Amino acid sequence: HAAPPAPPCMRIGSLITAASIVRASCLQRATKLEPRGKVARTMSAMVSQTLGTHSGTFQADEAMGVWLLRRLERFASLPLTRTRDASVLAGLGIVIDVGGTYDDGALRYDHHQRGFFETFDGAVGVADGPETATGRFKTKLSAAGLVYKHYGREILKTLKPDALADAAALEWVYVKVYEDFMEALDGIDNGIEIADETRYKDGSTLPARVHRLNRRWNAGTGGPSEDERFEKASALCGADFSDVLDDVVESMLPARALVERALKNREAVHASGAVVAFESGGCPWKTHLYDLERELGAGPVQFVLYEDSAKMWRVQAVTVEGTAFTNRLGLLEPWRGLRDAELERASGSPGAKFVHASGFIGGHATYDGALGLALKTLEAAGKL
Repeated sequence: HAAPPAPPCMRIGSLITAASIVRASCLQRATKLEPRGKVARTMSAMVSQTLGTHSGTFQADEAMGVWLLRRLERFASLPLTRTRDASVLAGLGIVIDVGGTYDDGALRYDHHQRGFFETFDGAVGVADGPETATGRFKTKLSAAGLVYKHYGREILKTLKPDALADAAALEWVYVKVYEDFMEALDGIDNGIEIADETRYKDGSTLPARVHRLNRRWNAGTGGPSEDERFEKASALCGADFSDVLDDVVESMLPARALVERALKNREAVHASGAVVAFESGGCPWKTHLYDLERELGAGPVQFVLYEDSAKMWRVQAVTVEGTAFTNRLGLLEPWRGLRDAELERASGSPGAKFVHASGFIGGHATYDGALGLALKTLEAAGKL
């Protein structure tokens, strides 16, 4: 006998039942009841072609992981199931951040289970803590890190096919995006403090912003559903990832060649090799300098020179790698906080414009003057 009209396609909710799976299969084409075996096979195929994560309060790691997987064609149109029901999870095609299993072959990417300690570039199944991690990175992966570890290169090539056609450029961007962005998600989700002692709390991080999208404990009825809130969080994660990727690919990557040329030509600036000059101001040189020093066996560079947008020559101290504000060598202390005529008298350099109070940067009207400030500092420190 003829089947009743099928309902419209609908999102699979937090708990999938056999009935809801059948309804979600878009059976508009049906004009008669399918044989029992065929319905069962349809249900099985639909479940296996479903992306899963946990229900309840959501965090940035699974919201990011879901967004990343959806960049790939084979996962892009999969319905999302948010549940903690093990019997439901067992039938899903790919599951992240729930289930207690990490198995790339089975498309299972959880990080909560006892004994799990995987890192971005470490050998799988070897480490039991940061001390035994085999790669450069020592941060335990979250669901987002696991997804990025296994699918990151493919995702990057999908998002930036022309810019990342070169294998070396792809590899550099793959590592850089993890180092500058993804690793923090792993650390925060796994409860790893950024430092042994912190001086203030940062509520502007992506995980903090995602957390605020959850329903408040005292919220009334109505408003967006939990799944709708999750989708908003996932989109927020994707927007941040896209912004970071754009910056890495469109700004940092082109700067690498410029920094490499400057480093190779450093002895033309001064025989000590302690000062480099960039041909273009505003270049994100810190991104590359430390890596290129190691690769080329050059350094340590103490100061960089460049012309800013106002045509002032800047002399900037190189920070100690891994720090934001600790200089390898700051400009001379008696100059710090001085400007214009006062600085000219103190430095003996006509055209000197300013030296920052911390000594990390100064300005001069001319290239030779900016170089002179660097060389006087090096000489006073016994580095010439």
